[in-house]
Amino acid sequence: MSMAEDSKPEAKAFTPDWRILVLLGLALAAAAFVFADLLEDMIEDPLIPLDALVYKTMQGLRTPALDTVMIAITELGDTVVVVSVAAIVAFWLTWRGAWRTLVYWLTAIAGASAINTAIKAALERPRPVELYLQGASNWSFPSGHSTVNAVLYGCFAMIIVRECHPSLRLPVMAAATVLIILIGFSRLYLGAHWASDVFGGLVFAAMWLALLSLFYMYRQAEPVDARGLMIATASALIVAGGANIAFNHVEDTVKYRVRTACGPAALAPLAQAAL
Repeated sequence: MSMAEDSKPEAKAFTPDWRILVLLGLALAAAAFVFADLLEDMIEDPLIPLDALVYKTMQGLRTPALDTVMIAITELGDTVVVVSVAAIVAFWLTWRGAWRTLVYWLTAIAGASAINTAIKAALERPRPVELYLQGASNWSFPSGHSTVNAVLYGCFAMIIVRECHPSLRLPVMAAATVLIILIGFSRLYLGAHWASDVFGGLVFAAMWLALLSLFYMYRQAEPVDARGLMIATASALIVAGGANIAFNHVEDTVKYRVRTACGPAALAPLAQAAL
């Protein structure tokens, strides 16, 4: 067999699917446009009437039973759970020698967290209610839970669908999407964020994922054993999430209690006008 023939399979393996790259490019452009427009609104006109209306509607839906469920869901998106899941995936990729995928994973999570923190600190948009958080986490836009968890599970799904059986791709993407939406909705329901905070976090996450995935999908990545990685990640989510719920649920029930006031003094006049 000639050297040219030996190289054919490898060259084919590194050929990107142009349709996926086009879709990622379109998603990047669309998300960037929407996020830039939203960011401009945050600076010039912070969308308070719509945000206050959504806040009031969500607080009107609250019941003790639903509060318990939504607090547990939001606790699945807390930093300790995100770090645990990210660490398990990073350990797995290191063990498998999937260095290119590891760089993609760490860049996605760390980058999203750092940029989210920078935007929060720059805009200093108050939350609907005081949650007694420290540093940039005390600010509202964009939602850290929505941003980081969308990147975490969106990136994870992207890694899995590259290698798993075609019949599993849709269920993996659907499961990741449902979890992302539930965590984002829990932030609205509990009054921890304005609607535009959650929407902005999801849009930024889509933009960041599309940008990184353009580079990741362009070349063939190392095998990661998708089935084993799914089991390890699900186990990390169950263990870390379960522990976080068990240790913090009582305290969080107080923190996320129903509030009648719609925001701190800085936003109260505009919010009350919308109500």
